[in-house]
Amino acid sequence: MESLLFYLLRASIVMAVFYGFYKLFFSRNTFHKTNRVLLILIVVISSIIPVFSFNLLFNINLPESEANLLDFSKLQIIEQVGYFEQQATFPWIQFLLILFVAGMLFTVIRYMIGINQIRKIIASSEKQFISNCAILCITDKNISPFSWWGYIVVSRKDYSQDNFQTILSHEKAHVQMNHSMDMALLNLFTTIFWFNPFSWLLKREIQAIHEYMADEQILYNGIDAKQYQYLLIRKSVGEHKFALANNFRQCNLHKRITMMNKTKTSKRMKWNYAFALPVLFLAITALSAPKLNAKVVASDPPQKIEIVGHINDTTTVKTDPQIKTETKGEIKGITTIVKDGESRIQLRGVDGEKQPLYIFNGVKISNEEFSKIKPDNISSISVLKGESGVTMYGKEGEDGVIVINSKDAPKEFKIDEDILIIVDGEKMPQGFDVNTINTSDIDHISVLKDYSAVEQYGEEAKNGVIVITRKK
Repeated sequence: MESLLFYLLRASIVMAVFYGFYKLFFSRNTFHKTNRVLLILIVVISSIIPVFSFNLLFNINLPESEANLLDFSKLQIIEQVGYFEQQATFPWIQFLLILFVAGMLFTVIRYMIGINQIRKIIASSEKQFISNCAILCITDKNISPFSWWGYIVVSRKDYSQDNFQTILSHEKAHVQMNHSMDMALLNLFTTIFWFNPFSWLLKREIQAIHEYMADEQILYNGIDAKQYQYLLIRKSVGEHKFALANNFRQCNLHKRITMMNKTKTSKRMKWNYAFALPVLFLAITALSAPKLNAKVVASDPPQKIEIVGHINDTTTVKTDPQIKTETKGEIKGITTIVKDGESRIQLRGVDGEKQPLYIFNGVKISNEEFSKIKPDNISSISVLKGESGVTMYGKEGEDGVIVINSKDAPKEFKIDEDILIIVDGEKMPQGFDVNTINTSDIDHISVLKDYSAVEQYGEEAKNGVIVITRKK
């Protein structure tokens, strides 16, 4: 869920930057076809760039400084004090996700209602085939002329007027230029990014470009500009229009007339697209890269940490000046955070997007709960990586597992009687008490589930297998 919300946030930032760039440099020129392509690219790139991660790897030589940074191999913690405190927090992530889905559903329903209205009008209208690409639909409803995919819809009143051919030419231009395809893409885009005002602004810009292109085609065909503009003014009031279609009087009328009267932009200005877009793309690439998390690289990271000594609230450790940071790494150390006389621990070297699984006294906990554990209370911390984590804890452990045991953790373990227990390669009888095995004699424990368990130990292992190997 967090990944989805993070994607939406980054996509929104990219979208805002692109839109601002377009409005600043390109929105006032007369390269309507080029601007149409540019706006579609903005929509596509804004949706795609945040999906990818860019490996911007670099090294930093840190000056010698004081920090509460400890390597696992040197972790020292005082005697037991108490458990971490769990605080009830409002589930913001779930709330935002529900809000996002609700907004999407509302937008989809709104669009479906609009599509249904258009389909009803087309179904009830009188139809004429006017070309290979368009069907004219004449309706008795008092609506503004519009085109929707291969259909051109006009009221019977407009059909009987002298200026009907001008209206028809305008709507045919929309159909021939496939403007409905753009609108379908923008409707999908605004459904996903319904909460972002820039998605709606981009949709409005593309609608404006569609009208500029159709107007340009009308004037190119020889229609008098003044008469055409008077027609637009007369049609600008009093009729219903559809947001999902290309309406004859769509877009700000003042802007359309201004654009028709504007001197054509010099073709040399097209070089702006060639030079500006690569620069903007690089900037957005850097913006879309995942957060660069510094990871501490240790020379010999141990897999097991035992509590061996003492650290008080004022202890500081000098950071090794040879430490390097990188954007990718593994669990390398622990920070002891001291505030108001209380110590807290924080794992260092954990990827910002790939969080390990935290197990505290056999119970899964969150990263926030882990950060609240008092260092004073820890007996041992085990770090499981790669296949070890997956074997013990399934798919949840694929990004690593941090197993924390407190000093007052229960010494006995309850295991379901249906689970098969293997000790040093021998099957134990049902009801075998694993607590009879001295924990100091155990070398390692493996847990097998589902298919892997049945494959190795037969049908009796269908409920899982615990494999205990004792020290030789």
